[in-house]
Amino acid sequence: MGLTISILVTALSVTLHCTLFIVFLLAVLRARRSSRPALDCAPLVSILKPLAGSDDELNLNLESFAQIDYPEFEILFGVASDSDSALPVARQFIAANPKIRARVVFTDHGAAMNPKVAQLIGLAAEACGDVVVISDSNVRVGARYLWSVVEPLSEPSVGLVTNLFGGVGEQTLGAALENLQVGALVGPSLAAADFLSDRPPTIGKSMAMRRRDMIKLGILPRVSSKLAEDQSLGRIVLDSGFNVHTSFETVSNVNTTCSIERTIERHTRWAKIRRSISPTLFAIEPLALPSIFALVAIAFDLNAATAMLFAFTVLLQMTTAWVSTRVLRGSWMSLYYLPLELVRTGIVFLCWLRGWASRRVCWRGNNLRIGRDTELIADRQWNSKAPLAVGVGWRDMTRIDVDADARP
Repeated sequence: MGLTISILVTALSVTLHCTLFIVFLLAVLRARRSSRPALDCAPLVSILKPLAGSDDELNLNLESFAQIDYPEFEILFGVASDSDSALPVARQFIAANPKIRARVVFTDHGAAMNPKVAQLIGLAAEACGDVVVISDSNVRVGARYLWSVVEPLSEPSVGLVTNLFGGVGEQTLGAALENLQVGALVGPSLAAADFLSDRPPTIGKSMAMRRRDMIKLGILPRVSSKLAEDQSLGRIVLDSGFNVHTSFETVSNVNTTCSIERTIERHTRWAKIRRSISPTLFAIEPLALPSIFALVAIAFDLNAATAMLFAFTVLLQMTTAWVSTRVLRGSWMSLYYLPLELVRTGIVFLCWLRGWASRRVCWRGNNLRIGRDTELIADRQWNSKAPLAVGVGWRDMTRIDVDADARP
């Protein structure tokens, strides 16, 4: 009985996996066939770049913004401390590119519970552009990047633009697993959601809004205590009657030297975020991993049929992962990394299990507990082993719970 059920669930999982992949390809095809009229004028753009530590190849990430083909833009680099290792890199960029309007803004880490939002609040206050672009520090972009977000905003109905992203630059096993996860599951899921839903997810790697709308809606203060500030921001825009547009002009998420431990911790945090946003959808996530259920069938009865079923699911996942990663990053991932698809599946399932274990995470050196809809909760009861959380606002709540299963 157990074997029969596991085979049926595997068949269902294969069907869902293939459906997700096909919808992803259809979404990409539709996006590439669509076109927008050229703009009569290009509004001034303010790029908000919150920095926290020196990411992999940060200097090259920033340098890609100097190659942007757009008439007029400014870049605001946000740091919360003059001891931040990213500060010299930002200053080096400014010195090397004197023709670009770029400057450093020291932000107040107490402005929001979420340390990234705290930086964005300070940066937004200094922005001069008609369009505000939020771009993560580990993002690398192409020459047409700003056009890809400004052109959709020319339509009054569009209130926010976000970009798909692909993981690139792997030099370690952990980085390869991270980039494979982005290409095999994260990117296709986001693209499929955009294709099937009129309420697409918002991706924090790259977001753009008109500054007047950001001010009118009071966006940043309203997401100041959310861990998934990008999703909350998108919901506010959608609930206000605007549309969210997903640009398939992908940006690169640079990850070169990530460790396996860091990969597991990062995806455990993301799992807990998804659980907080939608527990029902989170509960069925493993159905996107057919090899897991094929392995269960082998556990019930190892024979030629179950072994072939497992081999088929692994080959299927390797093929779809290789193709979708190529679509998102614009280059083929080495065949050497393809066997890692099975390892990635195991790690994703492990992170999914850990997502049920607790609601505590460690992010940017801050120990946080996640409430409903990723609301950050500060506990007044201090754990003596927890370090001071530097990114926490509200001065009377600066000490918060430490996560036993999530270390910096």
